[in-house]
Amino acid sequence: MTNNLLTTVEAAEYLGMKKSYLHKLMMKKEIPFYKPNGKLCFFDKDELNQWLRRIRIAPQEEVDRQAIAYVTQKDLLK
Repeated sequence: MTNNLLTTVEAAEYLGMKKSYLHKLMMKKEIPFYKPNGKLCFFDKDELNQWLRRIRIAPQEEVDRQAIAYVTQKDLLK
């Protein structure tokens, strides 16, 4: 097995979740995984990292900057 592939147990540990919750995500097809030969499941570490970063919460300072830029741009269009 390559260093980049994890078993279900390893992936759950890597993500900091219970194996049962990882199975739930797999059944709902919410997380990427591979199932060669239709039995054992494997996870690509890079894809898990991308999955972890799929929803980013911006810090308040960034939200404030975006709001100011939006209002300023809107004022320029008037």
